[in-house]
Amino acid sequence: MRKYKNILVVVEPEREDQPALDRALEIARFSPDTQITAFLAVYDFSYDITTLLNIDEQTEMRRGILEISEKWLENELISKHSENAAISGKVVWYRSLPEAITKEIKKGSYDLVIKSADSHGLMDGVIFTPADWQLLRSAEIPALIAKNHPWPEGSSILVALNLADSADSDTRFMNLRLLRNAQELARLIHGEIHLLNAAPPLMPVAIVEIPGFTPDIYSEAVIKHNREQIRAFGARHRIPPENCHVIEGQPDDVIPKMAADLHTCAVLIGHTGRSGLAAALIGNICEEIVDAVNCDLMVLKKIPRK
Repeated sequence: MRKYKNILVVVEPEREDQPALDRALEIARFSPDTQITAFLAVYDFSYDITTLLNIDEQTEMRRGILEISEKWLENELISKHSENAAISGKVVWYRSLPEAITKEIKKGSYDLVIKSADSHGLMDGVIFTPADWQLLRSAEIPALIAKNHPWPEGSSILVALNLADSADSDTRFMNLRLLRNAQELARLIHGEIHLLNAAPPLMPVAIVEIPGFTPDIYSEAVIKHNREQIRAFGARHRIPPENCHVIEGQPDDVIPKMAADLHTCAVLIGHTGRSGLAAALIGNICEEIVDAVNCDLMVLKKIPRK
C-alpha cells in the first residue's frame, strides 16, 4: 500500500482559489505526517526585452521578482495554513510551467503532484497544449487535477479499468497500480471504491457476413466477458460485485456519467502516453474527460517495464 508522504502542489498566483493546495491539505488532514511543497514557477516576459540591460542588471531584476514571489507565497498561502500541515515553499524562475513541474518532479522524491484544473477553450487541444494536459502526459508520478469541491468522508472513488487485453502484462500492471492508489485514497477518507469498464461497441469485420450473426449477440458476449473479468478482479481485491460496473459505450461518455451518478470525489484512469500529432489532434481519453467530470481526476502514466 502506497502512502502520500511528499506532495508537490502547483501554486498559481493568478487564481483567487487554490484547489490544488486545498486538496493537499485535505489529504494531510487524514495523514498528518504528509509534507507539502507549494511550488511556484515565475517568469516575467518583460525580461525577454531587457537587451539594453547588462548582465548584473538582468540578474538583479530576476532576483527582485523571485523575492516578491517568495514573500507572496509565504504570506498569502504558507503562513495561513502552516498550523494545519507541514508546508514549505519553493519558487523557481522558469518560463514553461509544465517543464518546471516535470523538472522538479525528477529532482524531488514526491509521491503525488497536484495541480488545479484549468479552464479550456474549444480549440485549446488543437492549437496548443494547456499546462494540465501537458502535465498529465509527462508526470512520472500520479498526477491529480483538482477541482474546487470538497472530499467528504465516505465518498466514492471511481477506477476506470482497461479489460481490452487481459493477457497484456502492462495492462494488468496499470490496473493494479490504479487500484492501489484508489485504495490509498479510500483509506484516507474512508471512501468506497467502484470499478468501471467502458466497453466500446465493436464490429468484427471478419464475421459480419456470417449467416445468422447479429451485432447484439457479439455485444452481449463482450459485456458478459468483461463483467466476469471485472468481478474476478474485484473479488481478488475485496471489491463487492455490486461495485463492479461494465457499461457499453465510449470511455469519454461512460466515465463522466458514472462519476456523476456515484457522486465521486475522484476518478482514476491510466494514461497510455500518446504523443505527437495524434495527441494534439485526437487527444487522450484522460484529457477528453478532465473537463467533463465534476470531480478530481488522477492520472497514472504508463511506466515502461524492464
